[in-house]
Amino acid sequence: MPLAFHQPPTWTMEELKAARDRAEQLFTAHRREEGPRSFGRMYSTLRPHVEQIFDASNDLLDLTGKVFTDDPSAWQVCRYLCGPPISQEDLWTLVGAKFRQVPVALADETAEAIRVVIDPVRFPWVEQRRYPTESERQAAILATSVLWAAQQLATERRGEASTRQEASTGEALSQAGLTLDPSRSPIQFFDDMQRGTFSRERHIAGAKCDVPARLPDGRLLALECKVSNGPKNGWKRVNREVAGKAEAWRSHFGVQLLTGVVLAGVFDLSCLRTAQEAGVILFWEHDLTPLRDFVSGVRG
Repeated sequence: MPLAFHQPPTWTMEELKAARDRAEQLFTAHRREEGPRSFGRMYSTLRPHVEQIFDASNDLLDLTGKVFTDDPSAWQVCRYLCGPPISQEDLWTLVGAKFRQVPVALADETAEAIRVVIDPVRFPWVEQRRYPTESERQAAILATSVLWAAQQLATERRGEASTRQEASTGEALSQAGLTLDPSRSPIQFFDDMQRGTFSRERHIAGAKCDVPARLPDGRLLALECKVSNGPKNGWKRVNREVAGKAEAWRSHFGVQLLTGVVLAGVFDLSCLRTAQEAGVILFWEHDLTPLRDFVSGVRG
């Protein structure tokens, strides 16, 4: 790479450890503070929907297409009646079609798809064709609400973390002097982005990038945003997902494509060292000053 290019930061193991430890402290504090309250809120929101399905289906004994013609969104609740709960994609495969609301023409097929995999552990009375006892009913509603709430909270957390990281990254780039390009069109060539701009999620050479930025000197900085809840997850997020994209992007664009990642959560040092050695630039959500300083130091 020509010496005229302003170089991104690299970190010693001591610097990486200090930043990693701080990120883990912040992650742990946030989970301890928000976890139980968030779960309680989610459970209280979802339980009435589970109770409604029990009422509409005669305690699951009459889980027919009418449940879905009366409420086309009920299929989202019903996925958690299955043992084990099934994904959207699995249910679409069982029914033979994709949908956001169950079409009237597929109501019976959807009901049948749920019935054949209904959980015999939580709902033993269904197979036995009897009414549940009150304790069975309440325990089943509780268990189903807990399963659904846990999954929904995990999904919500991922979405919130992604939104927060991308917003913080965009703010740092703006502070460094770049302007937001609202385009979401794919990037196949450097000049598909104007110099001195950044944008929200776009595809670069066929792979999604969270925050692409075109530096004033013409290089393309592809920034990913990753939160990890543990070391194993960190390896997947950084060394498999980000480093894999980095290799593909370099193959397409050459050395004037830089890949960086904004990190939050829990990572082990070997994961971070391996990523940095593979050419991935490491930044931390809790301190984006190095990102701002690097970008603001680039000259056209």
